[in-house]
Parts: sequence; structure tokens; C-alpha cells
Amino acid sequence: MIIVYYMSDLSTKNNVSMTIFCTLFRGSKFIKGYMEDMVRQTIFEQVKFHILDCASPDNEKDVIEPYLDYSNIRYERLEKDPGLYAGWNICLKNSDTELVGNWNVDDRKTPWSLEMLRDCFIVDKKIDVAYGLTAISEKANETWEEITPFWYYQAEELKHWKDLLRNNHPHCMPVWRKSIHDRYGFFNEKYKTAADSDMWIRAAKAGAKFHYIKQPIGVYYRNPEGMSSKPENLKRMLEEVNEMRKEHDPEYKPRPLPKQLV
Repeated sequence: MIIVYYMSDLSTKNNVSMTIFCTLFRGSKFIKGYMEDMVRQTIFEQVKFHILDCASPDNEKDVIEPYLDYSNIRYERLEKDPGLYAGWNICLKNSDTELVGNWNVDDRKTPWSLEMLRDCFIVDKKIDVAYGLTAISEKANETWEEITPFWYYQAEELKHWKDLLRNNHPHCMPVWRKSIHDRYGFFNEKYKTAADSDMWIRAAKAGAKFHYIKQPIGVYYRNPEGMSSKPENLKRMLEEVNEMRKEHDPEYKPRPLPKQLV
């Protein structure tokens, strides 16, 4: 395993404010590890965390409750699940920080993840979206220290907005300037799984600057029960992504669906 130790030498006076949000639904299997990873972030005290409980039936609040003694952790429960991207938009519209980012309950982070992402925006004031290397796990709750074998999601630095037609490079845990929503709008709630990819394409087409950190920032769990990875959802998800990309580029030629989905 590759171990990376990250220590920022940037002065704290340069800090920018950041909110990390999680839209929570059926997360009881993951919430304990999620909260543990949250409080071990190297800049934990400098970040606001917003957990939006989208009417989850799992009663995750029992695990979250002891952590609410921290003044920078906010828990809010809705009476009805608004849907994934509507939940994201609620969090965004209720944030008051310069930077924002999502962190799914079933993914894990390296201890330096948020510091490394935050510091990109301090070093380069023109960056709009930052993302990094994420390891892929097939095992629930596998931490950065535990993961094996070691393989990565294939993200790359953007050279052109059309790079996003091939792959959603920011993937599962980017951080971005909240102000991009003033310029390019919010996440399109008509999509079930493609709204983040659509958002980044819109921003990139209009000139937003993306930055890729070639260092590990977390672990993506390929959740067999996840909205975008559940087998029975896969065909619909791929069709939705292809339709969305076609809207951005009429000449886009989608890859054929796998034979088992046709």
C-alpha cells in the first residue's frame, strides 16, 4: 500500500471557509465510520459539516447525536426524501461558506483529504473545482489504511470540457466554489444520477477552472445497493448519462450498452 503523509505549510491566515454536506438515506451501515473519518480530518475544526437526513428510515441520528456537541456539525432531518440532487441543492442554498463539497455516507476519506482539497483554492485563486485520486473498494467500510488490493478510479486533469463526455473526472468527493452556482446554476433535479456530471460539463464549457490532485483523498465504495451502482439501475443510469451528454454535444457517440443490459 502507498502511504502518503500530507502536511500543509500554508498559513492559517489564508484559510477559506468550507462546508461539506451529506444527504443521508439508509446509511446505518456506514454512519459510524463516516463520523469517525469526519472528526479525524486534519482541518476538522475549520470546516462546517451539514448532514441532511432525507427521511431515512434507519435512525442514523442515534450514532450522530454524540457528535453534535461539536459546534461545526449540523444535523437536519426532512419529513420527506426530496431526491438526491434536490437534497444537494438544499444543502448548497443553506451554506454560507466560500467552498462547498459533497461526501457520500458510504465513502471514506484520508485524514488529509479536506485540507489538501481546500489548499488548492488558497494556492490558486482561479480554481473553481478541485478533485483528487480515489481508491476503489468492493468492501463496505474499508478504510484508507485497510484497503487491498489497491486500484484507483481513472480520473485525469481536464484539458478540454469534452474530456467530461468520456468520464466524470471529479467523481465522488470534489470541492468547489459555491459561486459557480451563481454563474452556472444548480444541480438539475430532473436527473437521478447524472446531475453532477451535467453540472461539471456546464461549468467547464463556460470556462470554469478544474484542478486534479494526483494524490489519494479517499476511498470510493462500489456499493451494490447504491443509486448509480445497483445492478437493476445500471441500464437506466447509463441511458440517462448518454442522453445528458448528447444534449451537451449532439455529435457525442455513446458507447454501446453492455450485452447483459440490452
